[in-house]
Amino acid sequence: MQFLRVGGRIAALRQRVADKFQMPERFKGTVVEKWVQYWNGLVRDYTEVAVGVVRESYLKPKKALLYGTGMAFLYHAGLNNPDEEAFMTLLRRSTNKMITVPLELQNPVTADYLLTLERAINQKKLRLLSLGICTILWVDLYDEDDCTYPAICKYTTVGILNFHERIIDVGFWNQYWRLKWKMRNYDVNYL
Repeated sequence: MQFLRVGGRIAALRQRVADKFQMPERFKGTVVEKWVQYWNGLVRDYTEVAVGVVRESYLKPKKALLYGTGMAFLYHAGLNNPDEEAFMTLLRRSTNKMITVPLELQNPVTADYLLTLERAINQKKLRLLSLGICTILWVDLYDEDDCTYPAICKYTTVGILNFHERIIDVGFWNQYWRLKWKMRNYDVNYL
């Protein structure tokens, strides 16, 4: 419980620094003084928040552990968020696996899914939307270079209400999960 007295130590340190560094008279009443006051207030506020968080974590350790674990999980999910290069690598690997199986022995569901992805890439309709911790892979209605009126009109684009219908894969933790699920049984041994 000795750490709970950290607020007093921080306040004393702040006071010593303020006593050591005084504003020169030529800056009093200018923009520089207001700027220094702003940053001093900002540092003071965030110091109080940090001390409050530490005190709260000592009073409710389970809640602090839950929040800390959640923040660590979100941080690592953000680090492992797949991008377009990871998708293309996984798609090439999956296509290479599928090529090794004769056409009549391929799982038709897997073959159709890979064909849909390849067509969307060739038509330049495949889009990636990174949300920080996950990536949504979706198919747009028009080519990204299309400059016709229906392609640029806001009333003929994919809307928020029907966006979920266009999603074809979700990437999370360096995997695109629907692609992985479809490639689970891609040969003659599929169920």
